Amino acid sequence: MNKEKMAKLFVLGIIALTVMTGTTVAYSIDGDLDDWGVNPTNNSWYATLPAMSEVENWPGAGGDPGIEACDIEAMYVDEDVVDEDVSGPYIYIAIITSMPPDGIDYPCGSSSIHLISGDLALDFDNDGTYEYGIKLTNDGRTISGSIGDVFGNPTWEKITTDCAQSQLAFSNMVSGTYTGHAEIVYQIYSDWSWDNGAANYVIEMKIPKSALGISAPGEVDLCATISCTNDVITIEDFQYSEIPEFATIALPVLSVLGLFMFFNRRRNQK
Repeated sequence: MNKEKMAKLFVLGIIALTVMTGTTVAYSIDGDLDDWGVNPTNNSWYATLPAMSEVENWPGAGGDPGIEACDIEAMYVDEDVVDEDVSGPYIYIAIITSMPPDGIDYPCGSSSIHLISGDLALDFDNDGTYEYGIKLTNDGRTISGSIGDVFGNPTWEKITTDCAQSQLAFSNMVSGTYTGHAEIVYQIYSDWSWDNGAANYVIEMKIPKSALGISAPGEVDLCATISCTNDVITIEDFQYSEIPEFATIALPVLSVLGLFMFFNRRRNQK
C-alpha cells in the first residue's frame, strides 16, 4: 500500500472515530466562561443547561464571608456528551471566587494570617466523606504536588483556624494518593474583574474521569471553600454518565477501515 493510500486510510480512521464516538469537547479551559453561557456583566450568572449552577454572590446571596476576598460567587459543573446515556471522558468545573491564586494576608490580632483557596472536594457516595480532591493551591501547608493534581482518599484539614468562621470542618488536603491530573487555569476573570473592592478570579478545570475512578454512571457532590471556611459553596447530586469502553469505540472504527481495505483491494484486482 503506497503512502497516499495510507494517508487516506488514516484520515478515514480519524473521521470514523469522530463519527462513532460523537464526543464533543464541551468547554475550553481558558478562564472565559462565555462557553458556559455565564457573563455576570450581563447578569447572566447561570450556566446553560444541562450544566449545573450554584450562585451565591455576596452581598445578597449566600452567607457572610466577612471580607470580599473570602467570597466564592459561583460554581458550575458539566461533562462531555456522546449521547443521552453515554458521556465523554471528562468532567468540567468552573468557580468564580475573589481569592487570588497566591492567597492574601489578613490582619488577625497583633499579627496577620495568610488565607488561601481551599481544594475542591468531591463526594461520590453522598456520605459526607470527600473521597477525592483537586489541588488548587501551591501553599506549603497543603499536600505537595502541582495545582490540578487529583488525589484519592485524602486527609483533609482546616488550614486557617485563627480569626476564622466555622462553616466547614476542613479546607485543604494534607495527604492522599495521587490518581491523575486535571487541566486547570486560575486567573483574573476578565468579564467580572472587580467586585465590592476586590478582584475576581476564575478557576476552570477539565478533570479526567479516570482520575476520579469513574467507570459507571453515578452522582457526585462538589464542595469549594476558603482556608478559613468563611464561605462554602456546594453542588449536590451532579449526575454523570458512563465512559464508553474502548471496544465500543474501536470495533466500529475497525469495521469501517476493514470495509475500506476490502473494497480498495477488489478495485485493484480488476
